[in-house]
Amino acid sequence: MPGHKLVLIGVGHVGDAVLAHAMSSGLFSEIALIDANTTMAEGQALDQHQATALPGVGNVYVHVADYDACADADIIIYTAGPSIRPEDSALDARNLLATRNAAIVRQAMGEIVQRTRDAVIIMVSNPVDLLVHIASTEFDYPVEKIMGTGLLLDSARLCRLVADILDVDPDYVHAAMLGEHGATGFPYMSGISVAGVPYEQFPEVFGVSELLPREELMHRTNKAGMDVLEAKGWTSAGVAASAITLARSVMLNSKIVVPVSTLLRGEYGHDGDVSLSTPCIIGGRGVERRIEVPLDEWESARMAESVDALTALIASVSEK
Repeated sequence: MPGHKLVLIGVGHVGDAVLAHAMSSGLFSEIALIDANTTMAEGQALDQHQATALPGVGNVYVHVADYDACADADIIIYTAGPSIRPEDSALDARNLLATRNAAIVRQAMGEIVQRTRDAVIIMVSNPVDLLVHIASTEFDYPVEKIMGTGLLLDSARLCRLVADILDVDPDYVHAAMLGEHGATGFPYMSGISVAGVPYEQFPEVFGVSELLPREELMHRTNKAGMDVLEAKGWTSAGVAASAITLARSVMLNSKIVVPVSTLLRGEYGHDGDVSLSTPCIIGGRGVERRIEVPLDEWESARMAESVDALTALIASVSEK
């Protein structure tokens, strides 16, 4: 029985980290690399190919390819295009990449749709909500098979922040970020809990003297990625793990429930006009369901801000 195949488009800093996670995941027997810099792609493939001879490392067939490799792919992970620079570390810096990365994703999707409409596409490059929207609305590709990592990593950062405040294992923290992967993304305060204890009861149950105000929790979570960028020069580990987390749930039909970026189809009064992160069930068919969680007044206002920011961004790069 043939194994499963991943096509990885873009093998820079983020693609390199995705490749490392994919090689060790046990999910794929073949990984095809596509990059405009074919020499670098060949180096990445050779590096990983040599590592497969080590004890305990899976014998994955990793190689450089062109878009024909997409024809029988199970998963396509897209990390192509430039990333944010450390000198552009404002919370809305991802949007500086909009024009250039919109053009790159349009070219890539044009190639993909000529070869497949079956693979699940996981968008990682920024601004991820915009790229998901372009892929979902401008091409004849099943919408449920397109998702972006969106606020999955930001939600993990929120869980880590809450865990650090309470000094508990983050595995027991349930928390999600919603909306834009950017300055207007916001914590779903109504859903934050630890071991079933809601956020408002943390002082009573866990003995913390002071909770972070909503706006501060939102700011610190959104800034977490920029803190890595400023110190390291790029971010890669967390978002790469996020992409493989989604790929694993697709390949194993795990049906995890996580915030990812998708085209809204009626949720929060929007149908096809914006793509952003809401909790979704991720299974073998891709995005199996978007969950419209109830929002309080503060959360509704933040969602409206995210929608406004993203519709303006979409309009700025629309093809006339």
